Amino acid sequence: MSEHPRDDRGRALAELLLALQTGLDVREVQSGYLDRVGHLVAAGAYGFSRFGPLGERLTPLTVQTRRAPEGLVPAYNDLGADRDPLLVAAVAAGSPVDNASLMSPQAWGEQSLCGVLGGHGLYHSTVVPLIAQSRVLGALYLARGADEEPFSELDRSAMAVAKQHVEAALHRATRHEELDSRASLLARTLDELDVPVVVTSADGEVLLDSKALRRLHRTHHHAGPRLAELLSRNLRDLARGSQRVAVASGTFTAGRVSRRADDAPADLRLTVKSTVLRRGIGAVVSFAFVQRKDVATPVERSPLSAREREIVAWVAEGLTNRRIAELAVVSENTVRQHLKRIFGKLDVHSRAQLVQAVWQGATDDP
Repeated sequence: MSEHPRDDRGRALAELLLALQTGLDVREVQSGYLDRVGHLVAAGAYGFSRFGPLGERLTPLTVQTRRAPEGLVPAYNDLGADRDPLLVAAVAAGSPVDNASLMSPQAWGEQSLCGVLGGHGLYHSTVVPLIAQSRVLGALYLARGADEEPFSELDRSAMAVAKQHVEAALHRATRHEELDSRASLLARTLDELDVPVVVTSADGEVLLDSKALRRLHRTHHHAGPRLAELLSRNLRDLARGSQRVAVASGTFTAGRVSRRADDAPADLRLTVKSTVLRRGIGAVVSFAFVQRKDVATPVERSPLSAREREIVAWVAEGLTNRRIAELAVVSENTVRQHLKRIFGKLDVHSRAQLVQAVWQGATDDP
Protein backbone atom coordinates (compact mmCIF):
# COMPACT_ATOMS: atom_id res chain seq x y z
CA MET A 1 0.00 0.00 0.00
CA SER A 2 1.28 3.48 -0.90
CA GLU A 3 -0.98 5.33 1.52
CA HIS A 4 0.10 6.03 5.09
CA PRO A 5 -2.49 6.22 7.90
CA ARG A 6 -3.17 9.79 8.98
CA ASP A 7 -1.58 9.30 12.43
CA ASP A 8 1.52 7.81 10.84
CA ARG A 9 1.77 10.82 8.50
CA GLY A 10 1.56 13.17 11.48
CA ARG A 11 4.42 11.41 13.26
CA ALA A 12 6.42 11.21 10.05
CA LEU A 13 5.96 14.94 9.44
CA ALA A 14 7.08 15.76 12.99
CA GLU A 15 10.23 13.64 12.53
CA LEU A 16 10.90 15.31 9.19
CA LEU A 17 10.58 18.81 10.68
CA LEU A 18 13.01 17.93 13.47
CA ALA A 19 15.54 16.62 10.95
CA LEU A 20 15.22 19.78 8.85
CA GLN A 21 15.68 22.07 11.85
CA THR A 22 18.99 20.43 12.76
CA GLY A 23 20.49 20.84 9.27
CA LEU A 24 23.15 23.56 9.22
CA ASP A 25 24.19 23.45 5.57
CA VAL A 26 22.49 22.43 2.33
CA ARG A 27 23.81 18.86 2.32
CA GLU A 28 22.62 18.31 5.89
CA VAL A 29 19.17 19.62 4.96
CA GLN A 30 19.10 17.31 1.94
CA SER A 31 20.18 14.30 4.00
CA GLY A 32 17.73 15.08 6.81
CA TYR A 33 14.84 15.25 4.36
CA LEU A 34 15.78 12.09 2.45
CA ASP A 35 16.28 10.10 5.65
CA ARG A 36 12.71 10.85 6.81
CA VAL A 37 10.48 11.45 3.79
CA GLY A 38 9.94 7.73 3.18
CA HIS A 39 7.82 7.59 6.32
CA LEU A 40 5.65 10.43 5.00
CA VAL A 41 5.06 9.39 1.37
CA ALA A 42 6.05 5.97 0.03
CA ALA A 43 8.03 5.86 -3.22
CA GLY A 44 10.54 3.70 -5.03
CA ALA A 45 13.10 6.51 -5.35
CA TYR A 46 13.62 9.97 -3.88
CA GLY A 47 15.70 12.93 -5.00
CA PHE A 48 16.55 16.43 -3.74
CA SER A 49 18.17 18.89 -6.15
CA ARG A 50 19.53 22.31 -5.34
CA PHE A 51 19.60 24.67 -8.31
CA GLY A 52 22.17 27.29 -9.19
CA PRO A 53 21.35 30.93 -8.39
CA LEU A 54 22.27 32.45 -11.77
CA GLY A 55 20.70 32.31 -15.20
CA GLU A 56 17.32 31.22 -16.49
CA ARG A 57 18.17 27.51 -16.76
CA LEU A 58 17.46 25.24 -13.80
CA THR A 59 20.91 23.75 -13.32
CA PRO A 60 21.40 21.32 -10.40
CA LEU A 61 24.34 22.27 -8.19
CA THR A 62 24.02 19.38 -5.77
CA VAL A 63 21.81 16.30 -5.98
CA GLN A 64 21.19 13.72 -3.29
CA THR A 65 19.06 10.62 -3.74
CA ARG A 66 17.72 7.63 -1.83
CA ARG A 67 17.09 4.27 -3.55
CA ALA A 68 17.50 5.86 -6.98
CA PRO A 69 18.70 3.35 -9.61
CA GLU A 70 22.27 3.83 -10.79
CA GLY A 71 22.40 6.06 -13.84
CA LEU A 72 19.06 7.76 -13.25
CA VAL A 73 20.51 11.13 -12.20
CA PRO A 74 22.97 11.35 -15.15
CA ALA A 75 20.17 10.38 -17.55
CA TYR A 76 17.90 13.05 -16.07
CA ASN A 77 20.66 15.65 -16.30
CA ASP A 78 21.24 14.70 -19.94
CA LEU A 79 17.54 15.32 -20.56
CA GLY A 80 17.75 18.67 -18.77
CA ALA A 81 15.63 19.96 -15.92
CA ASP A 82 14.08 22.53 -18.26
CA ARG A 83 12.62 19.66 -20.33
CA ASP A 84 10.92 18.11 -17.30
CA PRO A 85 7.21 18.94 -17.84
CA LEU A 86 6.40 18.14 -14.21
CA LEU A 87 9.07 20.52 -12.89
CA VAL A 88 7.99 23.29 -15.28
CA ALA A 89 4.36 22.89 -14.22
CA ALA A 90 5.25 22.64 -10.53
CA VAL A 91 7.32 25.84 -10.63
CA ALA A 92 4.50 27.65 -12.45
CA ALA A 93 1.93 26.42 -9.92
CA GLY A 94 4.19 26.75 -6.89
CA SER A 95 2.93 23.40 -5.61
CA PRO A 96 3.55 19.64 -6.02
CA VAL A 97 2.63 18.18 -9.42
CA ASP A 98 2.49 14.52 -10.50
CA ASN A 99 2.07 12.93 -13.89
CA ALA A 100 -1.39 11.44 -13.21
CA SER A 101 -2.91 14.79 -12.24
CA LEU A 102 -1.16 16.74 -15.01
CA MET A 103 -1.82 14.64 -18.13
CA SER A 104 -3.35 11.47 -19.48
CA PRO A 105 -1.42 8.17 -19.42
CA GLN A 106 -1.07 8.38 -23.22
CA ALA A 107 0.37 11.92 -23.09
CA TRP A 108 2.68 10.92 -20.23
CA GLY A 109 3.95 7.91 -22.18
CA GLU A 110 5.01 10.24 -25.00
CA GLN A 111 7.19 12.38 -22.70
CA SER A 112 10.97 12.00 -22.82
CA LEU A 113 10.99 12.07 -19.01
CA CYS A 114 8.71 9.01 -18.93
CA GLY A 115 11.23 7.23 -21.13
CA VAL A 116 14.09 8.17 -18.79
CA LEU A 117 12.18 6.85 -15.78
CA GLY A 118 11.06 3.73 -17.64
CA GLY A 119 14.64 2.91 -18.53
CA HIS A 120 15.32 2.58 -14.79
CA GLY A 121 12.21 0.67 -13.76
CA LEU A 122 10.12 3.69 -12.73
CA TYR A 123 6.99 5.29 -14.12
CA HIS A 124 4.97 7.55 -11.81
CA SER A 125 6.61 10.81 -10.73
CA THR A 126 5.89 13.74 -8.41
CA VAL A 127 7.91 16.96 -8.41
CA VAL A 128 7.81 19.50 -5.58
CA PRO A 129 9.29 22.96 -6.33
CA LEU A 130 11.28 24.69 -3.60
CA ILE A 131 10.83 28.45 -3.88
CA ALA A 132 11.84 31.23 -1.52
CA GLN A 133 11.57 34.97 -2.20
CA SER A 134 10.63 34.29 -5.87
CA ARG A 135 13.82 32.27 -6.38
CA VAL A 136 13.71 28.59 -7.36
CA LEU A 137 16.10 27.02 -4.86
CA GLY A 138 15.61 23.40 -5.85
CA ALA A 139 13.14 20.55 -6.23
CA LEU A 140 12.06 17.34 -4.53
CA TYR A 141 11.45 14.23 -6.65
CA LEU A 142 9.48 11.08 -5.88
CA ALA A 143 9.07 8.16 -8.29
CA ARG A 144 7.21 4.83 -8.31
CA GLY A 145 7.15 1.84 -10.62
CA ALA A 146 4.44 1.20 -13.21
CA ASP A 147 2.96 -1.59 -11.10
CA GLU A 148 2.49 0.73 -8.13
CA GLU A 149 -0.36 3.15 -7.46
CA PRO A 150 -0.14 6.68 -8.87
CA PHE A 151 0.53 9.45 -6.37
CA SER A 152 -2.71 10.49 -4.69
CA GLU A 153 -4.17 13.78 -3.57
CA LEU A 154 -3.21 12.84 0.00
CA ASP A 155 0.37 12.32 -1.14
CA ARG A 156 0.41 15.73 -2.81
CA SER A 157 -1.13 17.35 0.27
CA ALA A 158 1.48 15.79 2.54
CA MET A 159 4.28 16.96 0.25
CA ALA A 160 2.74 20.45 0.10
CA VAL A 161 3.06 20.68 3.88
CA ALA A 162 6.59 19.27 3.81
CA LYS A 163 7.46 21.70 1.01
CA GLN A 164 6.98 24.76 3.22
CA HIS A 165 9.36 23.46 5.87
CA VAL A 166 11.97 22.22 3.38
CA GLU A 167 11.91 25.63 1.68
CA ALA A 168 12.51 27.41 4.99
CA ALA A 169 15.35 25.05 5.92
CA LEU A 170 16.95 25.26 2.48
CA HIS A 171 16.68 29.05 2.39
CA ARG A 172 18.30 29.28 5.83
CA ALA A 173 21.09 26.88 4.86
CA THR A 174 21.68 28.65 1.54
CA ARG A 175 21.95 32.02 3.26
CA HIS A 176 24.33 30.51 5.82
CA GLU A 177 26.57 29.16 3.06
CA GLU A 178 26.44 32.45 1.15
CA LEU A 179 27.45 34.38 4.27
CA ASP A 180 30.29 31.93 4.92
CA SER A 181 31.42 32.37 1.32
CA ARG A 182 31.34 36.16 1.60
CA ALA A 183 33.25 36.03 4.89
CA SER A 184 35.89 33.82 3.27
CA LEU A 185 36.13 36.22 0.33
CA LEU A 186 36.51 39.18 2.70
CA ALA A 187 39.20 37.33 4.68
CA ARG A 188 41.13 36.55 1.49
CA THR A 189 40.80 40.18 0.39
CA LEU A 190 42.16 41.45 3.70
CA ASP A 191 45.08 39.04 3.40
CA GLU A 192 46.05 40.69 0.10
CA LEU A 193 46.50 44.08 1.78
CA ASP A 194 49.97 45.15 2.87
CA VAL A 195 48.53 47.24 5.70
CA PRO A 196 47.60 45.33 8.89
CA VAL A 197 43.81 45.33 9.25
CA VAL A 198 41.46 44.00 11.92
CA VAL A 199 37.65 43.98 11.93
CA THR A 200 36.07 43.89 15.38
CA SER A 201 32.70 44.23 17.01
CA ALA A 202 31.96 47.47 18.83
CA ASP A 203 33.06 45.87 22.11
CA GLY A 204 36.37 44.62 20.73
CA GLU A 205 35.67 41.03 19.72
CA VAL A 206 37.92 40.18 16.76
CA LEU A 207 35.86 39.11 13.74
CA LEU A 208 38.54 39.11 11.04
CA ASP A 209 42.21 40.01 10.84
CA SER A 210 44.65 40.17 7.96
CA LYS A 211 47.80 38.24 7.21
CA ALA A 212 49.80 41.47 7.57
CA LEU A 213 48.47 41.93 11.10
CA ARG A 214 49.37 38.37 12.06
CA ARG A 215 52.82 38.95 10.60
CA LEU A 216 53.18 42.07 12.75
CA HIS A 217 52.43 40.01 15.87
CA ARG A 218 55.03 37.41 14.90
CA THR A 219 57.71 39.96 14.02
CA HIS A 220 57.36 42.25 17.03
CA HIS A 221 56.58 40.74 20.42
CA HIS A 222 55.42 44.02 21.98
CA ALA A 223 53.22 45.07 19.02
CA GLY A 224 50.26 42.91 20.07
CA PRO A 225 49.73 44.37 23.55
CA ARG A 226 50.24 47.91 22.26
CA LEU A 227 47.79 47.33 19.40
CA ALA A 228 45.18 45.99 21.82
CA GLU A 229 45.63 49.04 24.05
CA LEU A 230 45.31 51.53 21.19
CA LEU A 231 42.36 49.70 19.67
CA SER A 232 40.55 49.72 23.02
CA ARG A 233 41.17 53.45 23.29
CA ASN A 234 39.67 54.01 19.84
CA LEU A 235 36.64 51.86 20.60
CA ARG A 236 35.96 53.83 23.77
CA ASP A 237 36.10 57.07 21.80
CA LEU A 238 33.78 55.69 19.11
CA ALA A 239 31.34 54.38 21.71
CA ARG A 240 30.61 57.94 22.74
CA GLY A 241 28.77 58.24 19.44
CA SER A 242 30.03 61.68 18.46
CA GLN A 243 32.51 60.50 15.81
CA ARG A 244 32.94 57.80 13.17
CA VAL A 245 36.75 57.88 13.12
CA ALA A 246 39.24 57.55 15.97
CA VAL A 247 43.05 57.56 15.90
CA ALA A 248 45.49 56.57 18.63
CA SER A 249 49.25 56.19 18.58
CA GLY A 250 51.92 54.80 20.87
CA THR A 251 55.42 53.37 20.86
CA PHE A 252 56.80 49.88 21.37
CA THR A 253 60.12 48.04 21.25
CA ALA A 254 60.96 46.27 18.01
CA GLY A 255 61.88 42.62 17.75
CA ARG A 256 60.72 39.19 18.83
CA VAL A 257 62.53 39.05 22.19
CA SER A 258 60.13 38.93 25.12
CA ARG A 259 61.27 41.58 27.59
CA ARG A 260 59.79 44.33 29.65
CA ALA A 261 59.01 47.49 27.78
CA ASP A 262 61.31 49.56 30.02
CA ASP A 263 64.33 47.28 29.41
CA ALA A 264 65.02 48.88 26.02
CA PRO A 265 64.10 52.13 24.33
CA ALA A 266 60.86 52.16 22.37
CA ASP A 267 62.02 52.63 18.78
CA LEU A 268 58.83 52.05 16.77
CA ARG A 269 55.60 53.97 16.65
CA LEU A 270 52.26 52.24 16.07
CA THR A 271 49.28 54.24 14.84
CA VAL A 272 45.83 52.67 14.81
CA LYS A 273 43.01 54.24 12.77
CA SER A 274 39.53 52.86 13.56
CA THR A 275 36.37 53.59 11.58
CA VAL A 276 32.77 52.66 12.31
CA LEU A 277 31.53 50.99 9.13
CA ARG A 278 27.95 52.20 9.60
CA ARG A 279 25.74 52.96 12.55
CA GLY A 280 23.67 49.93 13.45
CA ILE A 281 26.06 47.35 12.00
CA GLY A 282 28.16 47.16 15.15
CA ALA A 283 31.43 46.53 13.31
CA VAL A 284 34.63 48.58 13.33
CA VAL A 285 37.53 48.29 10.88
CA SER A 286 40.97 49.33 12.13
CA PHE A 287 44.22 49.87 10.22
CA ALA A 288 47.64 49.72 11.86
CA PHE A 289 50.70 51.65 10.66
CA VAL A 290 54.23 51.08 11.95
CA GLN A 291 57.19 53.41 11.46
CA ARG A 292 60.44 54.31 13.13
CA LYS A 293 59.83 56.75 15.94
CA ASP A 294 62.44 59.21 14.67
CA VAL A 295 61.15 59.34 11.08
CA ALA A 296 58.90 62.26 10.24
CA THR A 297 55.83 61.58 8.16
CA PRO A 298 54.92 63.51 5.00
CA VAL A 299 52.33 65.51 6.93
CA GLU A 300 54.94 66.56 9.49
CA ARG A 301 57.54 67.48 6.86
CA SER A 302 55.31 69.64 4.69
CA PRO A 303 53.52 72.72 6.02
CA LEU A 304 49.81 72.85 5.32
CA SER A 305 47.54 75.79 5.84
CA ALA A 306 44.72 75.60 8.37
CA ARG A 307 42.19 75.23 5.53
CA GLU A 308 44.27 72.49 3.91
CA ARG A 309 44.56 70.57 7.19
CA GLU A 310 40.81 70.86 7.59
CA ILE A 311 40.23 69.44 4.12
CA VAL A 312 42.75 66.64 4.76
CA ALA A 313 40.84 65.70 7.91
CA TRP A 314 37.59 65.50 5.96
CA VAL A 315 39.26 63.37 3.28
CA ALA A 316 40.52 61.04 6.01
CA GLU A 317 36.92 60.64 7.20
CA GLY A 318 35.95 59.42 3.73
CA LEU A 319 33.89 62.46 2.71
CA THR A 320 33.32 63.20 -0.98
CA ASN A 321 34.39 66.44 -2.65
CA ARG A 322 30.75 67.55 -2.73
CA ARG A 323 30.31 66.99 1.00
CA ILE A 324 33.62 68.73 1.77
CA ALA A 325 32.52 71.69 -0.35
CA GLU A 326 29.28 71.92 1.64
CA LEU A 327 31.11 71.87 4.97
CA ALA A 328 33.76 74.35 3.84
CA VAL A 329 31.18 76.56 2.11
CA VAL A 330 33.18 76.59 -1.13
CA SER A 331 32.71 75.12 -4.60
CA GLU A 332 33.74 71.60 -5.55
CA ASN A 333 36.28 73.12 -7.94
CA THR A 334 37.90 74.96 -5.01
CA VAL A 335 38.12 71.68 -3.10
CA ARG A 336 39.81 70.05 -6.11
CA GLN A 337 42.33 72.90 -6.29
CA HIS A 338 43.09 72.55 -2.58
CA LEU A 339 43.62 68.80 -3.00
CA LYS A 340 45.92 69.39 -5.96
CA ARG A 341 48.13 71.68 -3.85
CA ILE A 342 48.01 69.24 -0.90
CA PHE A 343 49.07 66.34 -3.14
CA GLY A 344 52.03 68.41 -4.32
CA LYS A 345 53.12 69.42 -0.80
CA LEU A 346 52.90 65.86 0.54
CA ASP A 347 54.20 64.18 -2.62
CA VAL A 348 51.20 61.86 -2.84
CA HIS A 349 49.20 60.99 -5.93
CA SER A 350 45.82 59.79 -4.70
CA ARG A 351 43.31 60.22 -1.90
CA ALA A 352 44.31 56.79 -0.58
CA GLN A 353 47.97 57.85 -0.31
CA LEU A 354 46.89 61.10 1.32
CA VAL A 355 44.82 59.26 3.94
CA GLN A 356 47.71 56.91 4.66
CA ALA A 357 50.05 59.87 5.15
CA VAL A 358 47.57 61.46 7.56
CA TRP A 359 47.10 58.27 9.55
CA GLN A 360 50.83 57.70 9.84
CA GLY A 361 51.24 61.28 10.92
CA ALA A 362 48.87 60.96 13.86
CA THR A 363 50.69 61.51 17.15
CA ASP A 364 49.27 60.63 20.51
CA ASP A 365 52.17 59.09 22.38
CA PRO A 366 51.47 58.36 26.04
